[in-house]
Amino acid sequence: MSPVLGVVILIGITTILAASIGVFALGFSEHQPTQAPQVAIVADYSERTTGNGEYLNLSFKSGETVYRDNLTVVVSGGKSSDGSDATLDTDPIQAQASTRITSGTQITIHQGQFTGIGSGEYLDLSDATLRLVWNPADEPESETYVIYRWPDPSQRN
Repeated sequence: MSPVLGVVILIGITTILAASIGVFALGFSEHQPTQAPQVAIVADYSERTTGNGEYLNLSFKSGETVYRDNLTVVVSGGKSSDGSDATLDTDPIQAQASTRITSGTQITIHQGQFTGIGSGEYLDLSDATLRLVWNPADEPESETYVIYRWPDPSQRN
């Protein structure tokens, strides 16, 4: 009788242990992180020093549809031609794009969207970095992702 009772207890302990490990392991995989959309964007950068100065056109060439409210443009390192800092004041995505951004959408980043540029000065983006940040607004626990960076860090001098 002892060997049979020992086997039953051993099987019971093994079953409980397997169930506990399964619940613990599956608890971590329930919430899959949201994947950032895959988009192909081409930048056209103009280094002109006349008129309003430099500008950057972002053209969405292909990829998934992205909703405007989930995107933000972040520019750091923008300057006025006199060397003072220029700050992006207006988000060009919110101002220029339709609700659904698909291939063919074009956004222009230009002097009129920046503060800190004096009269007679122009926008200088030569040392600037632009990031297009995607934030899945419907999922508060999700992370934000940089889906486009200009210039490509590998291309910087």
